[in-house]
Amino acid sequence: MQRRRVAQPVRASGLHPEGRGFESHPVYQNQEERMHFQLTHPLPRTCYVAVSGGADSMVALHWLAQVEGRVQGVVHFHHNTGDFADACWDLVRARAHEIGCDFLFRRLYRNPDEGASLENFWREQRYRFFHEISAVNGNAPIVLAHNMDDCLENYVKATMVDGHLGTIPYRHGPCIRPFRLWKRADIEDYAKRHGIRYLQDPSNLDHSKFKRAELRRLVVPRLKRYNPGIYRVVQKAIVRQDKYDER
Repeated sequence: MQRRRVAQPVRASGLHPEGRGFESHPVYQNQEERMHFQLTHPLPRTCYVAVSGGADSMVALHWLAQVEGRVQGVVHFHHNTGDFADACWDLVRARAHEIGCDFLFRRLYRNPDEGASLENFWREQRYRFFHEISAVNGNAPIVLAHNMDDCLENYVKATMVDGHLGTIPYRHGPCIRPFRLWKRADIEDYAKRHGIRYLQDPSNLDHSKFKRAELRRLVVPRLKRYNPGIYRVVQKAIVRQDKYDER
């Protein structure tokens, strides 16, 4: 792990808006933003943000950085998979520099054990890194940018493959996911309107290799056509998940 400090540049039920400071958040002055960008939990006063370089996390970083002093650092996990991973590293590092935040990253040099799931291995390594960053920074919260479409994909997998009801939880140790009510289409529209550059992960297109991509590209679009109200179902699942976890 390396830590680099850059120079400062010269509730539908159970849902929260921004928490404290909602009305004063610069982005929230637009009613459209208030409608689209609801949160499941109030945001911490300060945090670190995990940023991959994709639309979700680049938009979350932009949105969080509107409040001065909230973002203490940008955390990036370099999967070491070639040119795309290098391009993500460059993009995220440059954005951290622009907003005057620490840029903390780890480059992966290990491979999974033979026969192990590559996706699961990457996930385990990322969370291990996030937990370490939190621990060396006073157990600071690490904000992750999972959105409602991620929750939809997880919900389909949980119910149809794993055989249980549930979706992505708000908390995973020091990692928190307050943006699970944001829809991917709204996130990409926000990025376009605010001129936020991001990169498309090519693995999301390879549904022959990654189950997640197959679910995203083939299964979920058909499910949306079959049930146009599927987001309401997922929102209820998110609220139910949070109530269960907070017992």
